Amino acid sequence: MTGGMTDRVRALLPDAGRKGAVWIAGIALLQTLFLLILGLPLHGAPHALCRWDCAWYEQIAGQGYSATPRQTPNDYAQAGWAFFPLYPLLLRAVASLTGTGLHVAGFVLNAALFPLLVLLSALWLRQRRGENSRNSLFCIVMLMLLPTTLWYHLPYTECLYGVLLLGCVMTMARGWTLSAAALAFALCLTRPTGLFCVIIAAAFYAFPPRPTVGRSDRQTRLIEGSLVILAGAAGLSLFIFFLDRLLGDGLAFAHVQAAWGHYFRPPPVWIWNGFQRPRTVPMSIAALLEIALIIWGFRIGWRMESTVLLATFLLAASNSMMSIHRIVLANPFASILLTQLACKTPPRWRPALIGLCLVTDVFLMNGWMHGKRFLA
Repeated sequence: MTGGMTDRVRALLPDAGRKGAVWIAGIALLQTLFLLILGLPLHGAPHALCRWDCAWYEQIAGQGYSATPRQTPNDYAQAGWAFFPLYPLLLRAVASLTGTGLHVAGFVLNAALFPLLVLLSALWLRQRRGENSRNSLFCIVMLMLLPTTLWYHLPYTECLYGVLLLGCVMTMARGWTLSAAALAFALCLTRPTGLFCVIIAAAFYAFPPRPTVGRSDRQTRLIEGSLVILAGAAGLSLFIFFLDRLLGDGLAFAHVQAAWGHYFRPPPVWIWNGFQRPRTVPMSIAALLEIALIIWGFRIGWRMESTVLLATFLLAASNSMMSIHRIVLANPFASILLTQLACKTPPRWRPALIGLCLVTDVFLMNGWMHGKRFLA
């Protein structure tokens, strides 16, 4: 069994990938040190990074789900039911294993997950592009420095979600169905958009745009894709059954969104309304940029990735403009498409592009640590 697992790791991580992993580990270490230094005046990076939704995850990790919503004036009727359980469970596990508080556990968890996410993204990008080693290094640097990576360093679900999504898609592409099913199960316990992503990825696996397999292989792919979807549905159903037992409302994670002002409207209406208030203008601008990125992704033939982003965008933008930039741009396929766009720039532009990303990263992270609401 150990030999089979080793062979799978070697297949997923060829020599070029192992060299890239060294660069990823080195840059990730520098980024972690930077966060620790930046957070020193604010009682430490783990404390400074824990804002807004982080408090909900930590409450769930420490106390479990409450059967009653909050009654305070600032967050009336809001409840932890909107937040899926896998990340809080991992927070609790890391805190127990390390003997630290939940702030530190969240910092440690994402510090460990981020290099893995970048490695998976780089491997997926290399597989799709067939890059040479020089260009691969630039791609790795961009994947680690893009401004959208802000959310991967925070004690939120984005980094975990990205690892599980890419892991599911990559293992399914290699025919490792049981591994893909396990990852799909976990993905759908992380965020409400998980099942939609699983269905899209499985559909593209079962019905590739340019079929190169025989009839029997297509039938096998259909069965395997269906198994992965069922595993994802089982993960979501588990949370639904839990909420039904706790509250008598299995869909409470969706119904409670109204307490945050989330309710159904067509995305164009939300975007237009977002331009009417200064607080939501950045969200509407981000939404338009996301639409442009998704259209570009379809134009260059990255259909599965763009369809996942489109579904994520439509689900989020049908309920509110709040956090639309985080929900869509923190999806790993958005980072991959942005890196693909950066790789198309002339080589002489690349040092300036890296410098711009570094400056923007410092500005955004400093803003987050000081509570700039537009980043939430």
